[in-house]
Amino acid sequence: MDFKKFLDNHIRLLSAGDAGALVESDYHDNAMMFLMLGEEGQLISGKDALKVQFDMYLKNIYRGFISLEKVVISDDSICLEAKINTTGGEVRVWDALYMNNGKIYRHYSGMR
Repeated sequence: MDFKKFLDNHIRLLSAGDAGALVESDYHDNAMMFLMLGEEGQLISGKDALKVQFDMYLKNIYRGFISLEKVVISDDSICLEAKINTTGGEVRVWDALYMNNGKIYRHYSGMR
């Protein structure tokens, strides 16, 4: 799997604003997302819950990709730091994507 192409497509799907298409394309049925936001963080599990989370994120927070600052790719994962526009202004995000058969099965994410 060419993870660079995967990442480019993932960013394109975020920009399209369609949570359902993003999750169906990029996540396993039993994928889990660990959000390091708020006081306690959150665990989102399964495609249906991921669609709800991404729908809220795309409608209420995300306003566009600015730049990929750092990226490390291995044979089964992508770890990145990026800048994005949000409703609150420019922020940095950190994501670790653990892959299996070309799709994300664990996603760790944080924002500042």
